[in-house]
Amino acid sequence: MKKIFTLVAAALMSLSSMADTYRCGLAVDVYGAPSPYMQIDLTCDKNADGKYDILLKDFSFGGMPVGDITINNIDATSGFGLVHLTYDGTITLGGAWAAVGPLPTTLEGFVAGDLLAIRLKVPAVGVNVALCNQATQIYGADFENWHKAGTSDEPNGWHGIKSGTGLASFAGASAFISDDVPAESTGSKSVKLQSGVTLGISANGTITTGRMAVGSMTPASSDNNVFVNPNSTDVDGNGDPFYNTFNGHPTSISLWYKFKNGGDNTYPAMLSANIIGEGYFQEPAPEGTAYENLIANAASELKATDEWQKVTIPFIYNKEVDEEIDPASILVTINTCSVPGGGSKSSSNPDVLYIDDVELNYAPVPTSMTIFDKEVEGFSADNTTYNITLAEIPTDEDIDFECANGDNAFALIHYEEGNNTLVVNMYNEELKYVKTYTLNVTIDPTGINGVANSSNHSVVARYSANGQKVSKNAKGLVITRYADGTVKKTLK
Repeated sequence: MKKIFTLVAAALMSLSSMADTYRCGLAVDVYGAPSPYMQIDLTCDKNADGKYDILLKDFSFGGMPVGDITINNIDATSGFGLVHLTYDGTITLGGAWAAVGPLPTTLEGFVAGDLLAIRLKVPAVGVNVALCNQATQIYGADFENWHKAGTSDEPNGWHGIKSGTGLASFAGASAFISDDVPAESTGSKSVKLQSGVTLGISANGTITTGRMAVGSMTPASSDNNVFVNPNSTDVDGNGDPFYNTFNGHPTSISLWYKFKNGGDNTYPAMLSANIIGEGYFQEPAPEGTAYENLIANAASELKATDEWQKVTIPFIYNKEVDEEIDPASILVTINTCSVPGGGSKSSSNPDVLYIDDVELNYAPVPTSMTIFDKEVEGFSADNTTYNITLAEIPTDEDIDFECANGDNAFALIHYEEGNNTLVVNMYNEELKYVKTYTLNVTIDPTGINGVANSSNHSVVARYSANGQKVSKNAKGLVITRYADGTVKKTLK
């Protein structure tokens, strides 16, 4: 599913005032050749005519600088919690391209809350662009910037026990700034977690992207938990909420760590990461409670090591939930002990865990490619060349990928008419990963070969946002229902 350009439900819940400037990931193809991943500042403003003006700062493609690109008077249609942007006109490029003059350009995109996604095409110079400011990494994952929780320190985007609720404030600090970093790190700081002892009970050193609650002196009680509550207006010492806004579908989470058991503790440390839809969530859950907004989880023990080690832990997705709701936040929790109360009971010899450079990974493994809602026969992720017959040349939106491991992908394409080659560049939703598939195309309006109807993933019907049936060429919000029961929401 092309969720990078679908409507994220979390953003649809409330349309906030539109931010002026967005820091966007940028994917650029020039005549089918992908350019290296970039980030760019995009300014989007509503003008006096009710239309929108966009400014792309310091743009470049094909290794050639273009300078600023301005697109004015973009048509805008509001409804269902978003602003749908469309443009069919010209732009003038800078740099060496200025002499070319105005170039025909089309733009499709949307703004929903603080989320923006745009596709831009300049066919005369073979340019195909995707931009999105989707949150795909964990805020503060490099542990370089810190704030105060009382007299203690906490990494920005993360929270320890001193900023928790209930009895948490009575505990000692367990998170500390460290200058011990792995050799591979580009930063100068890591986080040091350390166990403590309260009334003879071992207390884990913990940090979380949510908030800690301590409501019981029994370590294993669910009254002692980490939680996300997006309805709360509380903020931490840096002015950030106690949850990490997030829109991605990563395949795994990686981090660097080293760990020493203290006292008589023999248990490993622990990491748990949960991708969550809108609403409240806590870990561990109260007995008998199953949260229906849990989209995916990655969990792993972290065994003792004297040297910095990098580990990668896969996310396991609840496919049914993932198809119904979109990510809104990510709850990552790291503890010095995998068993509540099972850590060191020695104040002089505590459990000590160092963490640095937490990263989410996006590596789509496509299981099928569909063109005009029909599967490419014999498709496999590693086979990059196919011979097919099509009635017409598809657009980007006519090509879709289904991927394993919860990740999503979309296509930017280029058709080389001289040799009938369709170059399909499959990007992940973070825009950093691209894989190229080459389709040798025969155009035959009377038939289609090399693609086949899927017995369980054929299209049943398409609907507009107001529930009316529409054709495959419909623009705007299109809700597609498949024979296997899945649903895809796409902005075209």
